Amino acid sequence: MDQTPPLTRPQRSLLLTIIAVLGLLGAGYLIARYVDRQEQQDVEQSDLDEIVVALREQRNRLEVYRISGNVTSAAQATGGPADILKGTMKVRQPWSVAYFGDLSDLSLNDYIWDERTRTLLVRAPPVRPDPPNIDESRQIVAYEGPLITRNMQTQLRAGVARTAVGQANVEALKPENLDAANRAARERIASNLEAPLRAVGVRDVRIQVVPRETSRDGERWDVSRSIAEVLAERAGR
Repeated sequence: MDQTPPLTRPQRSLLLTIIAVLGLLGAGYLIARYVDRQEQQDVEQSDLDEIVVALREQRNRLEVYRISGNVTSAAQATGGPADILKGTMKVRQPWSVAYFGDLSDLSLNDYIWDERTRTLLVRAPPVRPDPPNIDESRQIVAYEGPLITRNMQTQLRAGVARTAVGQANVEALKPENLDAANRAARERIASNLEAPLRAVGVRDVRIQVVPRETSRDGERWDVSRSIAEVLAERAGR
């Protein structure tokens, strides 16, 4: 039976030295990995904190889209003794409707920050059209009737105004106009966020704005944690 001769004192010293060096190298590697991870985490948290500062400053209301056209409306009225007078008023006049995206509607739950791809995802709410603006200074008016009293004129103008506003609202709420306004809003919101992010020192960021609601084909746009959820998790550690 072979017996391994015992190590001499110099051999034992050399072996212990090798083990110690390997241990130091391993510990150094683990420390370096920990420092790298900590530095990366600090960078990510620093970027996230600066992004939060920039986003909380964005509370403005943006006009993102506008449509316009001409509307022709008519109204009828009666007046005089026993309402024997009958009159008609026809008016052609320009109108316009502005669509707005209100950034005050956005909270940190609507923002998702991906440090790996440096992408800021924004889940934007639908835009809302303002009430129509009817340009009465450019009216083309035609009356029909033997006599239009002042009271009849008041009735006719009120009727024409209601009809004009109603027709403009119908145009503003057409799906194709709402879709165009929402596309414009996403571009405008992304552009509007670039300046405050640069101002706080966060650069090289891709801003992607998507609808807050589920897309029409049923696909959800994103299931990642929002900035609000990340901050809440950090605070709970």
